[in-house]
Formats: sequence, C-alpha cells, structure tokens
Amino acid sequence: MKKTLTGVAAGWTLLYGGLVPSVAQSLETPLKIEVHLYNYSGVTAEALARAEQETARIYQRLGVEMEWRNCPRTAEELEQNTSCDVAGTPTIFTLRLLSNEMARRFPVGNDIYGFALLPINQGFGVVANIFADRAREMAPDEEWQRVILGHFIAHELGHLLLGESGHSAGAGIMHVPWQTKELEQIKRGVMLFLPGQTERIRAQVLARTASGPASTAPRQ
Repeated sequence: MKKTLTGVAAGWTLLYGGLVPSVAQSLETPLKIEVHLYNYSGVTAEALARAEQETARIYQRLGVEMEWRNCPRTAEELEQNTSCDVAGTPTIFTLRLLSNEMARRFPVGNDIYGFALLPINQGFGVVANIFADRAREMAPDEEWQRVILGHFIAHELGHLLLGESGHSAGAGIMHVPWQTKELEQIKRGVMLFLPGQTERIRAQVLARTASGPASTAPRQ
C-alpha cells in the first residue's frame, strides 16, 4: 500500500489506486451523495449538525446535494438504529470522526487532520477519517470550531472524489497547508473548490451514480 503524507487538513491519504475517467456534465444536472457518519470523537449533536451544514453549503456550490445519516457505533446502538444497514453504493460514503486518542494510533503529526482511502486500479473510494478533536484546537470559539470541522469533512470527501491529484497548487479548499490566510478564508466562507475541481467532482458523482456496488474497504 502506498502512503502519501500531506499537509494540514488534507492529512494522510492512503492510496490504493486511481480515479475512474471523468464524465463531462453541466451544472444543471442534479447530483446527490449520502454520508454515513460514525462519531467516535464525542462531538456534540449540535456541533455536528453545524459542521454538516457547512459541508453541505460547500458542496451545494458544486450542484451536489448531501444527505447525512448519523450511524450506530455499537451492537446495542445498531439494534435501535438500522438506517445505515444498507447495501453500499459508490455514492454512499463512510466518514469516521476520530478522537485525539484514536488519532495518535496513526504515524502522523499533529498538523494532520484526516485521511481518505482511495482504491487501487479501478473502483471508487468511499471511506474517510477525520481527526475531529483537532478542529477544536484550531479556533478559540465553538462556532468557528464547527465551521472548521465542516471544512475538514469537505476536504476529505474531496480527496475521495478527486483522487491522488486532489491537491490544488496554491488556492482553494484542496490547497495545503492551511495557515493564517486559509483560516481567514474559512472564517469568511470563501474557502471553496476551484472551477476545475468542480467539474471533476460533478463528473465523479455522475460516474458513481451510474456505477454498480462499491468494491472498497468495509464501511464501518
């Protein structure tokens, strides 16, 4: 397995393949993805809802709608909530929010905020992990922490949809590292995907929608 260590927020991207060919598509075509979220970090329901709202805002700019499901983490919770117990498809993503304790199990620095799993050869990546506690370490107030977490999520989903070449050279949400300028852009709500990335993400969602079941890592 090839490992690529990247900068702030992009984090640790595990690459086990490449992207499927993109498909040209106009912004008028409605597209949708579903995110199944497993919260192992202790992020509150209120904070999580705000982060999801921020992620959805970013993807809405691309013409991509998002549906969220907060999924059970234990067998006991699964007995009460089976909404995530569905067959995997390439438009359903598994997102895990990990605590700092869990993040320390990975050989990455404190300036790494997540990693995505990308498939070898053919297929679609559907799994990403976020070191959610680190969003709280980047901002002095709760509202900004939630907004930053939403951008972490949007970035890692971007890795799944853009693939190995998902980092932009000098601007946009896929640019790393995130420093003072980028954090100010996040605060103003203008840290977004670049136009070329918009086209590629829409093409990828379209290709996933037309594809069969996902053939990647286990969903939980």
